[in-house]
Amino acid sequence: MRKLWHLSSAERGLLLKAGILLAIYRIALWVLPWNRVSVSRPSPSESSADRPSVERLEWAVRTARRMVPFASCLTQALALNHLLARAGYESSIHIGVAKTEGRGFEAHAWVEHVGVTLLSSPSEVAHYSRLLALRAPSL
Repeated sequence: MRKLWHLSSAERGLLLKAGILLAIYRIALWVLPWNRVSVSRPSPSESSADRPSVERLEWAVRTARRMVPFASCLTQALALNHLLARAGYESSIHIGVAKTEGRGFEAHAWVEHVGVTLLSSPSEVAHYSRLLALRAPSL
């Protein structure tokens, strides 16, 4: 809580938005078919002068995920993709699969923006075979 009060009001608002989006996407993934959840991409709503940086948006999702139970990598990717779209940044959600000894089949989701991996490091996603990339049309 102490750290929260040291944030600016804009940062607290961004954390709140990220937390709400994580909760919405988490619930949506439980109750709606995947194709209904994955196709929505909002139009930009912030001017380029006051929009948060890509790094700040990623920070908000990473921080807010601690407050949302079961905020899976897919939930986080959907929320970050949404925030990036609202800020006018192009991005895509990637889903990869891997088979590992001991753990078996694994899947992972992450976001990419201009070739940069977000929410995961490039080394974390390197062992996944990309199964799907969801790119929203440019606005």
